[in-house]
Amino acid sequence: MAADPVVVAGAVGLSQPVRWVHISEITDIAGLLRGHEMVLTTGIALPDAPGALASYIEELALAEVSALVVGLGPRFELSLPLEMLQAADDRGMPVVVLRRHTAFVSITEDVHTRLAESQLHELQLSEQIHETLSAMLAHGSSANEILAEVSRLSDRPVVLESLSHELFEVSPGRRTKQDVVSEWSEHTKRHRSMRRTDFDPRTGWLVATVGIRGDDWGRLILMSAADETFPRGVDQDPLSSVRKTLVALLERSAATLALGRIVERDRGIVHETTHLDIIEDLLRGGSSAEQGVEVAEAMGLPVRTAVLVALHISVQVGATGAAAEQFDLLHRASAAVRSYFSQHNIPFLCARERPGTVLLLVMCDAQTDSSSIAAIATSVLAARGTEQVLVAWAGPDRGAPGATRVLNEAVETAQHARTLELHESPVQRQNLGLEGLLLAVSEGDRLPQYVEDMLGTLRRYEAEHRVDLITPLRNYLFAGRNKSLAAKRSFVSRPWIYEQLERVESVLGASLDDEDTCLRLQVAVLAHDLLTKVSGQTAPGPGTPTRHHAAHEQNTR
Repeated sequence: MAADPVVVAGAVGLSQPVRWVHISEITDIAGLLRGHEMVLTTGIALPDAPGALASYIEELALAEVSALVVGLGPRFELSLPLEMLQAADDRGMPVVVLRRHTAFVSITEDVHTRLAESQLHELQLSEQIHETLSAMLAHGSSANEILAEVSRLSDRPVVLESLSHELFEVSPGRRTKQDVVSEWSEHTKRHRSMRRTDFDPRTGWLVATVGIRGDDWGRLILMSAADETFPRGVDQDPLSSVRKTLVALLERSAATLALGRIVERDRGIVHETTHLDIIEDLLRGGSSAEQGVEVAEAMGLPVRTAVLVALHISVQVGATGAAAEQFDLLHRASAAVRSYFSQHNIPFLCARERPGTVLLLVMCDAQTDSSSIAAIATSVLAARGTEQVLVAWAGPDRGAPGATRVLNEAVETAQHARTLELHESPVQRQNLGLEGLLLAVSEGDRLPQYVEDMLGTLRRYEAEHRVDLITPLRNYLFAGRNKSLAAKRSFVSRPWIYEQLERVESVLGASLDDEDTCLRLQVAVLAHDLLTKVSGQTAPGPGTPTRHHAAHEQNTR
């Protein structure tokens, strides 16, 4: 800098703000000051007596002067008297000497310009904070949206936690979520706030209490809150190292969360939002799953070490009631299961994976039978009058890869169970049988191609001759290749079914007495029916009565 300034005393007070600059050569200026001002002087009128110089410094300190700046030359050539320096150190008031000649007016102009610009910026930011958060409150924005806006306005990570240090929500800003959660888990239980809004210089956290007095329920944490442009020093009030606009932003955001009851209408939505983020990471697998596990572990959920069981809860196909009633049914089902696991101290993640479904990852000890978790959930739902929901489950497994596997398996099992219109709960992949296996490989071209290879000739013959041969073939195969039983189940005569099966053999050029041929045809027919069902068309299931069609065939003949 042109003036070559050096702090020679009182460095501990350098964090004091400056709101104005005065040029004065008189010794009794202290009575004219209002505090937080910087005084520029050459010292030419200062007294010679050491005691008087010390008194001068003490009076300025009592007037809460932010700093005394002395230009060397006219009075003090190389340094200031020891008495002045000692008094400044004792009072913690910074004293700065300018070792090069500089016009004081240029300093005041520069400082006043900076102060005006800073005040204008803070005024604009305060107005933006007020307008933004008022609009978010009016529109009922979620906690996630509010934290994201706080992070954007402050350019810092923001965390919402409970009073017992449970992680509710994270908005990492420019940092990774994993990094922010790691810092939070390391320091949260050691942090102590003395006021509703406080700054801890050890962690760099600005913390505001969330809630209405007497009903506080959380803390809003702004990380890396200290202003790097503020000089460092020991100060009686740590908040002075944080910009006022950041304090206002955090306090207003905490009030918005509290007043709007945005975060948990019933103290559950925040947990569910955080749980959903973790579950989505686990579903994706790989590095995302590892990140999800780290966040879960930071929340005290033992995903790495526990035995994991996934539960998928959805409204059954054909459930009665309007959409709103079904939504309420799923909400009650989710609440019932969450309540049970919470009361029995069983750790879990729970979130609505998509409309109409709830996904849980339950963490058990090694002695727990994984199937009992699904059975308990089903019985809890039945006891609460929510038996119109389907419970699919998968497990057990461990760790991040295991969590990914059981969650995806539970989702897939539920989807396939709905396609097959199963109503028995709980259901797992083993209960789906061959149909479940075929549905699992139904995406892509391989299964349709197999159906075409096995039944294509028969289907083209049907289209050309306007007959149905797949239905009698289906009834025969799913009657254990018993022609009499197939005829009985189909409500047709045995001669008629014999004739239809002979036509099938003729068209396919294969014998239905061959076990291998029948096995391959049975798989093909089952796959054909499943693909038809998935595509939204209708197809008779195994053993479906076909009396109407059979009568039509007989009349045609």
